[in-house]
Amino acid sequence: MPKLIDHKKRKQEILKRAFVIFGQKGYRDTSLSYIAERCGISRPTLYLYFKDKEEIFYYAVREMSEGMFRDYKGLVEEGAGPCLDKLRFICADIIGRSYKKRDFFSCLIDFLFQMKLQGRDFSREIERRTVGLIYMFSILIRRGIQGGEIRKVPPRETAYQLFSLIEAFSFQIAMIDKFKPEEAVTVISSWLDSLSTSCM
Repeated sequence: MPKLIDHKKRKQEILKRAFVIFGQKGYRDTSLSYIAERCGISRPTLYLYFKDKEEIFYYAVREMSEGMFRDYKGLVEEGAGPCLDKLRFICADIIGRSYKKRDFFSCLIDFLFQMKLQGRDFSREIERRTVGLIYMFSILIRRGIQGGEIRKVPPRETAYQLFSLIEAFSFQIAMIDKFKPEEAVTVISSWLDSLSTSCM
């Protein structure tokens, strides 16, 4: 009896390998044939899962962002503990993960640039991937205000400011060889300290 193929599992395996390949070779220099070869499948088989290279890359970005958000969701839903400490942990974790995957971040910038040259704007898709993180930040900020830990600031706008800091550091991770993640974490931590009622 032939072995049944778990298509969902195979798709996940392709995405994991493609994620590494894009990081190593860059978006422009990665071909569908090379992805198929590295995954141990034929190019026609690859087409059963993805219609083109762009779709593979988009799914790889989605998998990365959703995986991170799943990890942080439990921390946000957990009521106990200082909100500023939770924000520090999430921000430091994002910087750390991004630094470990810096090749892929460089590839992401390359991808966005290539799409821009073709007259295609992916900013809305990127925003959709990040709105969940901003929402988590705003929940923690609002909860910290209610608990007297964080001074009275507009939660949503402050969450956007915090996200902008992370976004700026993510760009630096991709573009600056001498980037030091611990310095970025220190800057974000200092910024979060400024929100504390103890600094008033």
